[in-house]
Amino acid sequence: MEPQEELSTVIQDWKNKIDFNLPGQPYCSHLPHCTLIHADVTDKQVATLKIKKVLNESVAFSVEVDQVGIFWEDIATGGHTLYLRIKPMQEIFNLQLKIAEILRPLVPSTQIPDYISTSSVLTESYKSYGFPFVGSHWIPHFTIASLKTDRAHPIITEFMKWQPCYKMIRLDASCWHIDGDQHILLERHFLQ
Repeated sequence: MEPQEELSTVIQDWKNKIDFNLPGQPYCSHLPHCTLIHADVTDKQVATLKIKKVLNESVAFSVEVDQVGIFWEDIATGGHTLYLRIKPMQEIFNLQLKIAEILRPLVPSTQIPDYISTSSVLTESYKSYGFPFVGSHWIPHFTIASLKTDRAHPIITEFMKWQPCYKMIRLDASCWHIDGDQHILLERHFLQ
């Protein structure tokens, strides 16, 4: 899901600040977004059509960003991942689950990554959907970047003091092919 203009600009400003001070940090080059699911699929074209169908049947909902957060020593990057928390609401969890369920037959079974193997919740989600964060344990958020630096870095300190307050009436949804930091847009949909 993609944030609307004002929040997108604020997220990009933070990314630019981080890139200037700490070049090359994970996620910093990614466009502002909230990942509902990230999984390998056997057929991208079929997956895109299935996602489009779910989005066409979905009703737009508003979201609120109400605080900052940090995934300290993020299991995916080893850095401290700065993010804006989306206030949890059932609509966003329902949309994630609908998309995960329709993609399920297209997700090949793969070995459980070591970094999630000690958590039964993450492991079960990965086995079912190819993504460890499907369900109520997922924290909806917009990622800024994952900083491989000391916890007391001035950018982290400044970020933690920020008190964001954004309400978006509409979110745009998109489907991407991702290969490392390379992102290719497959489909964009505007929830009505």
